[in-house]
Amino acid sequence: MAKWDYWYPQVLVHVPGAPNPLIAQALRTAARKFFRRTRAWVQWLDPVRTTGRANSEYDFDLPTESELYALEQATQGGRPYPVQSFRNRTSDPAQFGADQGQGLVSRDLQTFVLTGGMPASERVQVQVVLIPSATATGIPDELASRYLEALAEGAKSELMLTADTPFFNPELAAVANEKFEQAMNEASTQVYRGHTKNVPRARPKWC
Repeated sequence: MAKWDYWYPQVLVHVPGAPNPLIAQALRTAARKFFRRTRAWVQWLDPVRTTGRANSEYDFDLPTESELYALEQATQGGRPYPVQSFRNRTSDPAQFGADQGQGLVSRDLQTFVLTGGMPASERVQVQVVLIPSATATGIPDELASRYLEALAEGAKSELMLTADTPFFNPELAAVANEKFEQAMNEASTQVYRGHTKNVPRARPKWC
């Protein structure tokens, strides 16, 4: 994992005298905003084995210092398994799981329920969107190198708005923020295309 000091050479030259804890805080804020907006941190979590008991709750096994932002998809033994919206269910899935068919439902993005029944020892795997946790000390190496400049600009835009400091500079903060916004837009497009040159085809909607 790349710690926040990985970015210090990129940031400190623009905010001389900024204390390290303040820089780390700005980088954490920028990273959380970046990955929330772009949904660029996507991965499959380790599979869980089902218990066979109705309406069992399972924990998401998240990477260290990460926070689950959204559910993308799920599989049962490698086959697609539906992900349902907790908000759109008309009954509590923990008590009436079988009433609205099979699906993976999460109330709080901490645990999930498999509704509709499932045999024991099935392998269920979930693909999720992650962001750094509120206390994260860094992000995975591959993401750090890919988004090095983007997160540096995001941190600079935060730091340069710190009043009563030698590096307070709203004009340069606006420039850094514009670069950060542009980087987020570009990353969002890359993620949408699956990091290829291809544009996903829209699914037809029948009236």
